[in-house]
Amino acid sequence: MKIFRYIFLIVISSVMCSCSDTSEDPLIGDWRRSDVFPIGGRCHAATFVIGNYGYVVGGFNGSRPARREVFRFNETLNMWQTTQLERFPDEAPARQQAVGFSLVDPSNPSNGFGYVGTGWADQGKTQERTLTGFWRYTPPTVAGALGSWTEVAPLPGPARRGAFAFSLEVGGKMYGYVGGGFTDSPDNEYLKDMFVFDPDGTTTVTRTIIDDNDDEVDIQVDLDGVWEQIEEVPFGKRIGAVAFVLDNRAYICNGKNPGLINDFYWCAPQPGEGPKKLLWSPRLPDADALRTMTKVHPDDSFDDEYRPLGRSHGVAFVVRIPERNNRLTAHIVGGEQSTATTCWEYDEEEDLWQQRTSFFNHQNRQFREGMVSFSFSSGRAFVGLGRSGSQYWDDFWEFIPWIDDEIYSDMQ
Repeated sequence: MKIFRYIFLIVISSVMCSCSDTSEDPLIGDWRRSDVFPIGGRCHAATFVIGNYGYVVGGFNGSRPARREVFRFNETLNMWQTTQLERFPDEAPARQQAVGFSLVDPSNPSNGFGYVGTGWADQGKTQERTLTGFWRYTPPTVAGALGSWTEVAPLPGPARRGAFAFSLEVGGKMYGYVGGGFTDSPDNEYLKDMFVFDPDGTTTVTRTIIDDNDDEVDIQVDLDGVWEQIEEVPFGKRIGAVAFVLDNRAYICNGKNPGLINDFYWCAPQPGEGPKKLLWSPRLPDADALRTMTKVHPDDSFDDEYRPLGRSHGVAFVVRIPERNNRLTAHIVGGEQSTATTCWEYDEEEDLWQQRTSFFNHQNRQFREGMVSFSFSSGRAFVGLGRSGSQYWDDFWEFIPWIDDEIYSDMQ
């Protein structure tokens, strides 16, 4: 009987090893070290891309108030510009967890503006407050210039932090979209609304100033741009979601409220309907709806490891993959969950996710929240910065898709 039990255990062990070897595909893709951020680590900075430059604005590095510095990354040279650009305006609160987007000429992506707004002015536990203000950045056009900031119309609705943002082309013109997030006291509420920004037009706002007699006086101020609310959005309330754009279709996923959220939606402009009227993916269980980002159906096409897709305060990026007919393909990585070191690639044709090499594969796999990412029209993408507990990172990495794991790790 003892001999039989011993043989039985050997057989079971062999079967389990065989299943393990055949059921787990090797991860592909790798992370190649890029230039280090010029002035130390930070998290939850706002970003936008204009041409072959990626911009980082503000953020948080553990000391209050939040940061105001602005630096840009040159994709062509694969390095940060060491000269600080024009700081985020002193008349506006320094902030973290703000959003950024760019509005460029669709025929010339190097010609355009960056926009940064909302966020969290964390000047002390008794002074924390969410924000609505938005500012436009005009990039420098000559060597040595620093660019400039101009206030534009504030976001309507509740002040917020941890929102998501993206840009879409509608009728040959770019529009910015901002949604979700969390509004602090006295409301302390997760949000689900969404707004579209038209850079043309003017919005009149009321401001209170102190006159020469030290009296408070209300004045009217005209600011560039107009916001409109998008009606009947299907997604639920959340903070820390991400959005990415493929073929002028925006995908929204992740976040928490307060637990992790695994639904998944896309939206796209409807021809002839303008920027406010969007077509949304149907809700589950409709046949055309996007699958949720977790294994909730007994469908073999769902990955058994879908659970690590859930995260908040992660980032999305888009790279061009020759093995996928040279099309742009989206990925998500990072976040405040312990499983958020995992990197996942989205196949929009199959509506499925596949795990790729974790960020990054050859060092301590600490999770990071509040990272930044740049996706360039060339098809290259870069990820870095962020926070792991009390450690603020300054490293920066390029994702190299569809190659064997750890090619670049031996070069570090």
